[in-house]
Amino acid sequence: MENDPALEHALLEHLRFAPLSRAELVRRTGASDGRVQAALNDLITGTFVVKRPQDSGPPDYELTKAGAGRLKLMEDLVESPLKTMAKVFGSMAVQVVRPPQPPGTPLEKLRLSDDDRSVCTAALADQFAAGRIDQAELDRRTDLLFAARIRADLEPIFEGLPQPTLAAPYQPPPGTQPPNWATILWISLPVVVVIAIILGNALTSGASAVTVLLFLLLVGAKIAWTYRGRRFRK
Repeated sequence: MENDPALEHALLEHLRFAPLSRAELVRRTGASDGRVQAALNDLITGTFVVKRPQDSGPPDYELTKAGAGRLKLMEDLVESPLKTMAKVFGSMAVQVVRPPQPPGTPLEKLRLSDDDRSVCTAALADQFAAGRIDQAELDRRTDLLFAARIRADLEPIFEGLPQPTLAAPYQPPPGTQPPNWATILWISLPVVVVIAIILGNALTSGASAVTVLLFLLLVGAKIAWTYRGRRFRK
């Protein structure tokens, strides 16, 4: 069964103030039990509604925070469709084309963490136990260690000694590249054309503006989410 945005909207409206059973939702919307159940299933899948089992009687359906947000978006679309669509697609565009974080700090300039100091302290103690340094040398190097600020400062501390291996900071996967505007425009052009055709056909066939705008919003969100998840893959 295909999605029914109008019925889903009506269900969210009725669930706005209190949880309701499916039978009560059928009575309030006037839709068949099968259509209401299918719409509820779609809303549950989208995390807009949750099903709450009851100790006695049928389960209730309750609006989630995401469902309240969707309902608010629908209301905004009715009051100011163009402004709302521009805001939503502008937000999605920022998320899609946001440049990656700058390259990580070079290891030699990375500041020492508490774990780094603990590893280095244990390493100096091991070298003292092995007889490579005496007590005075251990104290001198330990003082240098606690005065050190970055990893480059460790070189004189472990001069003539094996330097411990410190945990490597997170590095982005190799081969990742940020998207560029030319790529984004090339990908977006056919999408814009298709959406324009769908919008024209829907309005010509008499579909409501809210239904059409909601459909376009969902399609755009899906495209943006998919592109964002794949844009850094080879």
